[in-house]
Amino acid sequence: MKDFIVTHTFKSEEARQKHFSTMSSMSPDAVKGALKKEAASFQMNWGNQNAMVTYCWWKADTPEDILRTLGDFAELYHNDIKEMTEVHDFSD
Repeated sequence: MKDFIVTHTFKSEEARQKHFSTMSSMSPDAVKGALKKEAASFQMNWGNQNAMVTYCWWKADTPEDILRTLGDFAELYHNDIKEMTEVHDFSD
């Protein structure tokens, strides 16, 4: 699988609210179950409930696999999907 960073820009205030209310209502295991598939696997999210954008790290075969895994949820955003060919981990 390849690494991708996805910038999800919300299409509307209603879309932003739906995203954050859905994510906050789901347990981590439920999110994993919904967004970890064979061809695309959600890894991490960076978000701010007051912003109109959220960022996600995905491992996937193709950008289309990410959109398929998101399903109808992909329609909440303008999805800018970029493959990251170099990943360096300097975390503490």
